[in-house]
Amino acid sequence: MFRDALIDALSANDAGIAVLDGTAAHSYAELDDWSSSLAATLRPLADTPQDCAAVLLPNGGSWIAAYLAVHKAGMAVAPVNAVLTEHEIARVLEHVRPRAVLTGPEQADGVEELCTGRGLRVHVIAVPPERPVARGPRGPRGAAGGVRQRSGADAPCMVMHTSGSTGACRPLVQTGRALHLATGFWRHRHRAPDDVVAVPIPLAHAYGHLAAVSTLLAGATLLVSSRAFEPARWLEELAARDVTVVEAVPTVYRGLLEAADGPWRPTALRRCLSAGQQTPADLREDWHRRTGVELLQSWGMTELGGPGLSPTADSCRDSAGVPVPGLEVRVVDHRAADASGRPAPAGTAGELWVRGAQVTPGRRDGSRQVTPVTDDDGWLRTGDLVLRDEHGCVRVVGRSKDTIMTGGYSVEPAEVEDVLRAHPRVEDAAVIARADHRRGEVPHAVVVPGPGGRPDAEELLGHCRRLLARYKVPRSVDFAERLPLSATGKLDRAALRERYGAPEQEDMPHAAV
Repeated sequence: MFRDALIDALSANDAGIAVLDGTAAHSYAELDDWSSSLAATLRPLADTPQDCAAVLLPNGGSWIAAYLAVHKAGMAVAPVNAVLTEHEIARVLEHVRPRAVLTGPEQADGVEELCTGRGLRVHVIAVPPERPVARGPRGPRGAAGGVRQRSGADAPCMVMHTSGSTGACRPLVQTGRALHLATGFWRHRHRAPDDVVAVPIPLAHAYGHLAAVSTLLAGATLLVSSRAFEPARWLEELAARDVTVVEAVPTVYRGLLEAADGPWRPTALRRCLSAGQQTPADLREDWHRRTGVELLQSWGMTELGGPGLSPTADSCRDSAGVPVPGLEVRVVDHRAADASGRPAPAGTAGELWVRGAQVTPGRRDGSRQVTPVTDDDGWLRTGDLVLRDEHGCVRVVGRSKDTIMTGGYSVEPAEVEDVLRAHPRVEDAAVIARADHRRGEVPHAVVVPGPGGRPDAEELLGHCRRLLARYKVPRSVDFAERLPLSATGKLDRAALRERYGAPEQEDMPHAAV
């Protein structure tokens, strides 16, 4: 199903350019050969359909080749974001328990040492940034060089990591059926074979993966970069490469507008899509006015393998769109204490519940057991608050969960709080969201000093930088004698947001991230 479509796309497009990554152009034929070579190394490690291999690489042709190789070997892919710290990578690998890790040559020894130190029996495979020069006759291509779906459509096809509300890793299983539905829909809705699609976000991100794979399925060209996002350089790339489609988070679009000098009319650009977090109305209006192209917003989740809501061709422009085919939705009264699932009153916001074949079967632990994240009837509570109008268009208006959405990434406060509490001079800590013009929201820490006295804010932030990816590090710190508690003795995050949610105007330490 999903794997079959990927393998067919490689052979069908042959000499067409699949990936432009700033250093090289990789054709579909080259990626087919490259991934088949890597798959030959992986295949002896694949004993069961539950086996997976981690891909720990920056964006580029090597990431795509490694990703395809894992699928060809009949294993589930476990993408690991290259911006994570060693501490975070170790936690992901401990939960995913891959049979192999495909990583760059410069990282291979470090990953090997990391796995050995954690007692993980993992084969580390070094993948160079460019395809090795082929020697001798070319191997079999297309279907003969890969594997057809050797297990059922509901077997694991990918294990995508996301943070959980407790701060623990949540490796979510995505089936071949779910990925087939998600990427197939996106391909047919937003791709043409002659497109050049810019994706300036990590391919290890659920949205980045969707954007990249739907491009390959269409036989189009994917433009990515292994370097950190630099708006001015991407402006040049969009023009020089005649980019027709951009897929990015709101922060990227705002950065491009700020870097552009006055009106900016890229001649080839026909479609711009935004996801990962809510796209502010002023950003959409400004983008349309200055580029002449609408900025369409959508909504999705890692738990869905991609999109859940998508705009139609002629409506829902001011919302996240309508449910994608095959996905049922409910707008539920989130204030109901019994979680009964009764509908929200007309005209009021409710929590979005979803059900369908796209929904993950659950999160996987180190023993490969899968724990469902849905209720007994298959409904997934998304935690997002929405309004649904008479046309079926769904607008996201907030969240019932504490997740912080920053630049398209999700940050779970509990994970950052655990890191802060590990500092020897911190007794307790809480993390909340603060509004940010560029990133939508950023983490803000409220810290209760320990008996040793109040630590320096920069010292705390440096401690976080060593253990957390940059986007998770708080941008600012407040100190308090105690954290507010509810009547039941739990942390009162509503009181925290009311007191500390707005930035102070003087003497506020900021994280340099």
